Order: sequence, then C-alpha cells, then structure tokens
Amino acid sequence: MDRAEQQRLRQAAWLMVGNGLRLGLSGAYFILLARLLGPEAFGVFSAILACSNLAAPFGYLGQSELLIQRLSRQGSLTCTQGVGPSLWLAGLGCGGMALVLWPLLSVWLAGTPAAVVGVLLLSDLLFVAVPEVYRGILVGREQVAGVALIDTGMALGRLGAVLLAVALGWGSLAQWAILYSLMVLVVLLLIAGGMGRWSEPSLPLALSWRDLRERLTAGWDFAVGLAAVKTFTDLDKLLLPRLASAAAGGLYSAAYRVINFSQTPMIALLTSHFAELCRQGQKGLPQGWRYAWQLFPWVVGYGSLAALGLALGSYGIPWVLGSAYRETALILRWLSPVILLEGIHLLLSHLLTGAGLQKPRSRLQLMALGLNGLLNAVWIPRWGWQGAALATLLSEMALVLALLLLIGGRLHALQRSGPREP
Repeated sequence: MDRAEQQRLRQAAWLMVGNGLRLGLSGAYFILLARLLGPEAFGVFSAILACSNLAAPFGYLGQSELLIQRLSRQGSLTCTQGVGPSLWLAGLGCGGMALVLWPLLSVWLAGTPAAVVGVLLLSDLLFVAVPEVYRGILVGREQVAGVALIDTGMALGRLGAVLLAVALGWGSLAQWAILYSLMVLVVLLLIAGGMGRWSEPSLPLALSWRDLRERLTAGWDFAVGLAAVKTFTDLDKLLLPRLASAAAGGLYSAAYRVINFSQTPMIALLTSHFAELCRQGQKGLPQGWRYAWQLFPWVVGYGSLAALGLALGSYGIPWVLGSAYRETALILRWLSPVILLEGIHLLLSHLLTGAGLQKPRSRLQLMALGLNGLLNAVWIPRWGWQGAALATLLSEMALVLALLLLIGGRLHALQRSGPREP
C-alpha cells in the first residue's frame, strides 16, 4: 500500500470517526424527535425536509462538487476564490428557491400553517447548502478532519434543539419550527467562524462575475445529478403525506432515517476517495474505472452486510421508537437493499464526474428521477408506503444498470478506437 493510499485510508478513518459521532448524536436526535412529535407531525416535518433536500442542489447549484473538482485538479485556488462566490450563489439561490416553493408546499401540506412551512423550509435549505459549500473546499483539499467537525457540529445543533424542546415541553410542530430556525442560525454562524480559523484569517464574499457563467453552467450539471440522487431518498417522503397520509409518511421517514444512519461508513469511504477519483478520471475513463474497481468490493461487501443487519435488527424498532412506530420495522425490511444499490450508484456517479462525464450521467439520473416520480404517483395512492418502497427499489436498480451500461459502452468504444483518448 503506497503512502497516498494510506493517507486516503486515514482520511476515511477521520470521516468514520466524525460520522460515528454524528451517527450517535443524530440517532439520539431522531429518537427523541420522533417520540416528541409523533408519526403524523413527524411525517409533515419529514415532508418539508424532503422538499428542502430536493431543492437544495438547485439552491447552491452544485458548488460543493464544483469546488472538489477544481481543487483536486488544480490545488491552487485560495479560500477567497473558492468560498466567496460559492457562498453568494448558495445564499441567493436558496433564498430564491424558498420564495418559489413556500406557497406551493403550503398548498401541498394543507392544514399545516404556512408560516411554519416557510420557516422550516428556508431554515433547512440554508442548513443544507451553506455547510455543503464548506465541505467542498475541505474535501477538495483533502482536509477531511474539517468535514468531520462540520458534520459533528450540525448533529450537535440538532440534538441540542430537540433536548431544549423536551425540556420546555414544546411538542407541537409550530414550537419545533421556532427552535429549529434558531438552531440553524447559531450553527451556521459557528461553522463560518470555525472555517475562518481552519483555512484563512478572513473569508471575503466578493462575487467574481467573470467566473459566474462557468460556475452556473458546471454547477447546473452537478445540481441535476445531486437532485436525482436525492429523489430516491426524499421524493416519496414528500408525496406520502398528501397521497397516503401524514402518519404513513412519518412511519416511512423513520425507516429511511435508519437507512441513512447505516450508510455512514460507505459515505465516508466514497467521500475520502472522491478527490482521487477526479484525478484518476482526468487521465481517462479507463484509468478512473480501474481505480473505482478497487473500491467495489468494499462497497458491495458493506452494503450487503448492512442490508442483512438492518433486516434482522428491524424487530427492535418498536422498542426504540415506541409502539406507534411498529409498522416502521416492516418498512425497514423492505427498504434494506437500498444501502447496497445506493452505494454502487454513488460510486459509479463519482467515477463519471471525475472523468468529466457529468452531462450523460445527469441525463441518466433525470430519467431515473422521472421513473421514480411516475411510479410513486401511481403506486402510493394504491398501496401506500409499499408503493413508495417498490418505486425506490426499482428506480435504484434501473439507475445502477443504466450507469453500468453507459460506462461499459464508453470503455468498449475506447478499446475499439485504440489507446488514444477522445
């Protein structure tokens, strides 16, 4: 094992330690919040967060992935060049997305006060987008200890907010919206201050208009791909409260939270190798494929074991979350294969990004997004959460197959044309 690979494994270890802390904190937050709000209010809250997650990539326009790609290839961008324009785009984009989506989501979640919807939507959009820009800087520079600190700080903020809600006896969605928005403000200010000490003494936010067009063009491709990835995990949470019931949405969202927790080691591995995948991919798709192939056994092995572990461990869900979430155990058994499918999907997507093939990757992800949305719209009214789970599984399988066919076709074409790269 060479020194570079040892360094990447150390980075993965840093991320897993940080994500392990985040996992424990997020697990406590999730359990307390699910018990505090109950399935119905938790379903509404999850639907708002799902809308935020789907919109966030278009809010910050893929700036984190763009920064990772630039920094991993050039290594010469200063913090000012990277953070300033990206933060402006993220802030303005998320504010604009919130204004557009607020009235639509209020109508979709009829019965929930519009003010509550607006506060939660804007707060979470900023909570997703701004730290993501900072992560892009740190991952691109392979300073993953900083990523772990950001993730842990965000998890601490969430847990602190829900502990305060429990202490105050605030169990309504409106009261939770107040605490959540205040928590987001505090955490973002702390992250901004911490990043100033981590990278540069100051972070000027001057927007470079010469760079704007390139950032928007490249960022849009990243945003489409990121939105497609998030669709598989969030669209069904948004649709269930309206097409089935808020309680069904809460039960399903609780199961997906457990899925997300279980993906932590895999996400740490892929994040720590993302910059190297970009460097290898720049040398050509075959070189990138050879590097990605070394990660496949880890992704497939962990995904298979985690899926089996979740299926077996799901029987303890009612004991952890309460009897109101008894059906969540069954939902979790249905969804457990998602860990394996999504791990392969993310690895293949990172490979295509590193090789500069964002556009064909994004087209395939958009097609899978459309399939997922269509299946959800047809099956959720008929079968409730079972329809949402089937739509997710089939869409993930279709996307993995499509990505493999795209990569295989490109590699075959390169072999036929000889060693010269197109």
